[in-house]
Amino acid sequence: RHRRRHRDVAPRDTTARTATTMTTAMATRAGDARARATTTTRVRQGVRFGARRAATGRRRAVNEAPLETETRRRDDGASTRRVYDGTVLFHVYDTLEAPKPIFGTFLEGALHVVEVARFHPNFVSAHFHYALGNGEERIDAREPNACFNCALFDDVAPEDMFAAFSDFVDAVEMGHLNQTEHALACREIAAYAPSDADGASAFARTRAKRREMIEAAEGSDAVVPVFGFDESNVVIFVGVKANAGGVDANDWTTTFGITSAQAIVGAGAFQDASLFEVVKSSKANEVDHRFTHVARVSLGPVGQDEALVSAAEDVIRRACAAIDPSALIAPYACVYNIGKKGTPPGALPAMREIAKKKKENDEMSTQSTRTTADV
Repeated sequence: RHRRRHRDVAPRDTTARTATTMTTAMATRAGDARARATTTTRVRQGVRFGARRAATGRRRAVNEAPLETETRRRDDGASTRRVYDGTVLFHVYDTLEAPKPIFGTFLEGALHVVEVARFHPNFVSAHFHYALGNGEERIDAREPNACFNCALFDDVAPEDMFAAFSDFVDAVEMGHLNQTEHALACREIAAYAPSDADGASAFARTRAKRREMIEAAEGSDAVVPVFGFDESNVVIFVGVKANAGGVDANDWTTTFGITSAQAIVGAGAFQDASLFEVVKSSKANEVDHRFTHVARVSLGPVGQDEALVSAAEDVIRRACAAIDPSALIAPYACVYNIGKKGTPPGALPAMREIAKKKKENDEMSTQSTRTTADV
């Protein structure tokens, strides 16, 4: 039972975690070193990541304005503030085969891609999600769509996101050999946030908060923490392939079953939902994308109630069937919030396992102490 309501978006205090991170990193030095070595020395056709960009073209400046698109010109100031004005990358994995011979497991390859993404000039954060409940086991079993990643890129339009740092495209190819995956650059086009006074999406709120902190620090982003999502929060991923004109951004909460899902989990738990249009894939020649639209639905801290989550998922699935009978709808939890700096992503699974074992040991120790006291 949750004694208080969790906020879906909360700043992660990276300073407070420094000591723990250093201690854990020392304990997992071999894995950590391997992750760093993977990031800095992987070679594709004899060229290190980053070298090609230095030789063939400039990177887009971090603060360069995004491409002005027709959609952006149509938006008024208020609607722009309600949605995120950068690129949201959703990376979904239809198959989870090991990308051998370069990487031994799916997660090694996937997290290497995140590590390379951190060098993108516009990268802000990545939020790696596991399937709700037993995500690790389902990933190990190579179950399709057992995880997905979502990353934010400030000040770059989805049309330009891959061109701004082509090394990321190379990393996707290497990290996902032997797999069917989709790295989709998206634009947030609608938000439903009943708990926010301005109706702003989770990504728009974190963007505004970062801007405020950077302005207060006179342009420095060194003081900005990684804004992340709590693992207790349940996120329903919705991916649909709609016909032309099949999604109305003005009525999408009804069309996608969002308000029905809210009614099931309760207004006190439900947090927000966002609708995204898919603009571009990492595969340059791909025209027909896996999805035309993606929705991220934050149900709140209700993961312990399997029946409730299942009911919310089912009502969304039935609503979306009218748009796309093959829509991908599944519940997830965010397990890694990854910033531009800090622990290499490749070391995170080992650190997560260490933290789980420590928690189990602490619980056993507490139970033993209580038993002794009772005697």
